[in-house]
Amino acid sequence: MSGRILLLRSSAAGSEDATPGDVTVLHTHAVAPRPEGIAEALAFDARDATLVVSSKETIRFLLPLFRAPFERIIAVGEGTGELLRRVAAGPPVVPEVPGAAGVLQLLRKSSAAAGMRILWPHGSDASSEPFEEIRKLGISLAAPVVYEKKALSSSELNPSILADFRAGRFAAVAVGSTAGLDALLAALDVPAASLPPLRWGVLGPETAKAVTNRGLPQPLVSAHARLTELFDLLRKEIR
Repeated sequence: MSGRILLLRSSAAGSEDATPGDVTVLHTHAVAPRPEGIAEALAFDARDATLVVSSKETIRFLLPLFRAPFERIIAVGEGTGELLRRVAAGPPVVPEVPGAAGVLQLLRKSSAAAGMRILWPHGSDASSEPFEEIRKLGISLAAPVVYEKKALSSSELNPSILADFRAGRFAAVAVGSTAGLDALLAALDVPAASLPPLRWGVLGPETAKAVTNRGLPQPLVSAHARLTELFDLLRKEIR
């Protein structure tokens, strides 16, 4: 398995995308819709408002929303943007900086931020900090939780993948989310210094900080939040 990449994906969302032959996916979370949050999102008045979409799970649970007359749709990451182009009425705006940091940067540059109305549906694992920062800009924000994300227990994670990881059969890890990283580390239950030597890669600066904060080596960061781009970056390092 030399040269293989382990992808940490916090749910099965995105399984519609073909996985390259040298990539093994470890799903770390179970996802279920939250009906009351979905109802709140679908009842939002879209006229002259902005919609922020930060995950493929959001698209999966809120498909009817993407035909509503939003003034603008912001996609958090290139992968989400690509999927939105297939289902939304108009092309999304994709900030240059991946993650919530890019959305905040975009809003801070807007001369019309104060008084803006935004709907940002999200999962139960989302950090509240970006929402607090948005409200400080004078923006009216609705941020309903539209799905619950629950970490799988160590015994529920794929045991053969964990065994391959412990045996050093992966050359790199692509971290799709901080939640997925924490699930892997909890299952391994060893100090970061004791993990097999390999390259780590992430989709954005926020996840990069999370990796180093957990005592892991400085990860590679793809220029855009695309898994295909991150895979290529890791391949250049391990081959």
